[in-house]
Amino acid sequence: MDIDFAVEAVEAIRDELSRLDPDGADHYRDRAEAYIAELRELDDEIREQLAGLPPERRYLVTFHDAYGYFAERYGLTILGFVVEGPEEEPSAATITELVENITALGIPFIFSEPQFSARVIEQIARDTGTTVRTIPSGALAEEYPTYVEFLRAIANGIAE
Repeated sequence: MDIDFAVEAVEAIRDELSRLDPDGADHYRDRAEAYIAELRELDDEIREQLAGLPPERRYLVTFHDAYGYFAERYGLTILGFVVEGPEEEPSAATITELVENITALGIPFIFSEPQFSARVIEQIARDTGTTVRTIPSGALAEEYPTYVEFLRAIANGIAE
């Protein structure tokens, strides 16, 4: 979820395709340049969109740790997550700590992910008086079928 890593991947793909198909190298270079430009524009868009968030909205509380690169890139802080990995069960101590931190910092929103049960997130929201918002974290979906739309959906969910 860091655009610099995506650019590195695009460049590696461009280079490998050019190596395998030298006759198509100009095409691969042109397509890579266009996509990298689109990614850089998106990066600027997201940076601008999230820059104005007040301090209490610059924290992320999510179901699992999927947003570290995104948060670091855009100056957000991962306050915590319900479980380390999506296949784990939440612990009472983790939930208690999240509730205490959310309350102390006055965080207004916590985030669920569409592919996971929101039961625990919703309980934390009730306990803290926060609102639950949904942001994508898994594979591309009908609502966001491209990487660009996927990252934009995350930013929109955080910034709304």
